[in-house]
Amino acid sequence: MPVITACSTLAFSLSNLETALKHISGYGFAKVEISDQVTHSKHFQEGSVDPHEVKKLLEKYSLKPVCANVAICIVHDEIVHTLVRPAGSLSSAETDEIQKAKQYLSFHKFHIPEDVQDFHRRVVTLIDNAAIAGIPQVCVHTGRRLDVENLDAEIIGAAKAIDRAAEYARSKNIRVLVEMPHVWNLYSDMEKTMRIFSLLTSDNAGVLIDSTHWHTSGYNLEKYVSVLGDRLWHIHLRDAAGKDGGRQSYELEKTPGRGEVDFAFLGEILDKYGYHGEVTLETEYKNYRDPGEVDSENLFALEYLKTAGWEVSLG
Repeated sequence: MPVITACSTLAFSLSNLETALKHISGYGFAKVEISDQVTHSKHFQEGSVDPHEVKKLLEKYSLKPVCANVAICIVHDEIVHTLVRPAGSLSSAETDEIQKAKQYLSFHKFHIPEDVQDFHRRVVTLIDNAAIAGIPQVCVHTGRRLDVENLDAEIIGAAKAIDRAAEYARSKNIRVLVEMPHVWNLYSDMEKTMRIFSLLTSDNAGVLIDSTHWHTSGYNLEKYVSVLGDRLWHIHLRDAAGKDGGRQSYELEKTPGRGEVDFAFLGEILDKYGYHGEVTLETEYKNYRDPGEVDSENLFALEYLKTAGWEVSLG
């Protein structure tokens, strides 16, 4: 079976980076994935992070970074979205602060030149920061499913933006990942994913598969893995329940073992096609009162995944 090599700081969304690293190191992991989702898990914000301090913290807790998974979007000084997903729907329950912060965000549209340029400027900053911190991969997200205005143009524009980012990242010895399909993003299903994948020209751009989006989308996993071949570079493990049938009646962000994902089958397919890349336990909690609650869930997840045949690499 594949080996779980890292844990994501996304689990500690309400805590600072040092707290997240301290707890992950405490599990025995030697590797970590750093996450920043703008409104929570504020661990590597492209406009304000000090990458030198991040590097020092990684060294302090003897953790090797495997990826920076960073949401890049525009933060406004006034509310631009009046509709916010209610807590407990689609994602795990969120604090009121996170719910409110989401109303001030908008996502880049890749058929608008000004948005494309702003996105690239932010990606360059992210890549430069990752290079200083010693992070070998960055995961970028393009577009938002519910904000699409011109699907064909945005798919073409997103592929060009990914290629452009990947070629800049190459100069810094960093690889670019795209997490797709992703039920919230432009490439929300396999049809859109394959359209974008077919347009990518840079061999410095690869794919990240997330178990929750596989389960929720319901695509043919084996067929997809076989098509990706050596462009599959990273795996996220998290649980989910329900399917994306147009009414968004699913739940993401569940602890492995508390949802419906067939982790044993996922491991078997990765084994069959010889996957040996990084695998991150990427749980996400946005309403805990104490980091110890996160520890309990993460440790439960690791034990459950072992029963499904997964190995865990601990330093």
